[in-house]
Amino acid sequence: MIMIEFPYAAVVLMIVGALGGLFLTQAIDKILMLAVLGDGLIGIIAAYQYLDVAMASSFMTFVGIIIMMIGLIRILEIKKAKGETI
Repeated sequence: MIMIEFPYAAVVLMIVGALGGLFLTQAIDKILMLAVLGDGLIGIIAAYQYLDVAMASSFMTFVGIIIMMIGLIRILEIKKAKGETI
């Protein structure tokens, strides 16, 4: 059985999130890739045993992603009401 070290898995998450954010075109996909990138960053922070920083950053990342999703939904509703193409 192949054992993968935890920091390497977190780095893979960060790379996938960064590349996904670069190459995907939809706004919702970019927000989700930002969440994946943030999860990898929190994994790296936890791997180096800064657990208080990991807890704080995971909470702030979660709240930030929710706020961005709400903002995106609002923008799409405004565009739809004006009759613009999305």
